[in-house]
Amino acid sequence: MASVVRLKADCSIKMLEEPCLYDRENDELYVVDTATVPFLRQCVQGVSRPDGEYAALVDYCLEEGLMEKSKTKRQRTCQARPGALPSLRYLLLHITDRCNLGCRHCFQGAAGHTDLPLRDIIRIVDQFEELHGLRLMVSGGEPMMHPDFSDINAYLAEKDVRTILLSNGTYADSRAARLLKFREVQISLDGARTAHDYLRGPGTFDRAVEAIKKIIDAGIQVSVATVIHRGNLKDFDYLSGLLRNLGVRQWNIDAPSPAGRLSGSSNLMAHPREAGPLLGYAYGGAVHEPASGYACGAHLMAVMANGDAARCGFYAGSPSGSAVRQGLADCWRNVRRMRLDQLACECQHIEFCRGGCRFRAAGYSNKYGPDPCQCYRYGVMK
Repeated sequence: MASVVRLKADCSIKMLEEPCLYDRENDELYVVDTATVPFLRQCVQGVSRPDGEYAALVDYCLEEGLMEKSKTKRQRTCQARPGALPSLRYLLLHITDRCNLGCRHCFQGAAGHTDLPLRDIIRIVDQFEELHGLRLMVSGGEPMMHPDFSDINAYLAEKDVRTILLSNGTYADSRAARLLKFREVQISLDGARTAHDYLRGPGTFDRAVEAIKKIIDAGIQVSVATVIHRGNLKDFDYLSGLLRNLGVRQWNIDAPSPAGRLSGSSNLMAHPREAGPLLGYAYGGAVHEPASGYACGAHLMAVMANGDAARCGFYAGSPSGSAVRQGLADCWRNVRRMRLDQLACECQHIEFCRGGCRFRAAGYSNKYGPDPCQCYRYGVMK
């Protein structure tokens, strides 16, 4: 049989503001011409390699690892219906509020006993896929404490989104790491040993580092999330070296926001003058061009363990609806997004920082004001 070319199993067509090819293994997004979409849909199953029109496109996709040569076509469907605009690209799904730790800086406050039912998780994930979502971030509490976690893990394995597990690492022993089907696991590491253990409890630093090693050994990409606080301000050179030596793919760093337990721990809150410059230590991570004109969070929504949907976890108290009762699309339409021209920010960095975190900005001034952590990061404030 003559050879065919087809999109790789990890690559799919996403109808966002512009049609795109999405490589979910590498988290890369490629904008494509609208006129090429019918041809690319044929490539989902496989087509004979073209000699004329689209030949250059096929050559490029083969070079980028988006397509592959094969002797057979595959039975695979392609969703044609465009998603909502602005596109819902990133869904933070809190499947439980159970947690085995009592972190001093947790924005959600005390742990609970609420689990999003498996049937609702499946329905929400399917709806996110139908909306051409990109990243599904499964969180908690500690998500591995969900009573149906093994079923959730298995169900997500074949979904057409990049699945990311957000964990404290305490449940990721060697066996658990080998069983994970997620594309990426993000482990929280909030400083060197002393600083991390102060927030999360004795021994948690060593357990988190061991989890990183075991997950990488299992062949899964690992990222790390760090929250800046008073106790870790001098730890970032050490952390940078540690994470690179471990083989961590991406380091996400966030400045503190006065919410949950942290709102009652002013001694932990770093001043924006201290926190802002440390944001620059972050590395890795694909950048997907956002919809023009929107402030931060234009493509993000969170669903909490009780099913409420909000613009992000910080706004859980002001939900845009219930993803369980109304569905994900209705909740997304109800999200109150902000545009850059609404903000009291006038500087050359606005297109890069997107106004920073609106929740944090409101904590320091008002929801339209500047995010001082980003202003110190870019040198706008001294």
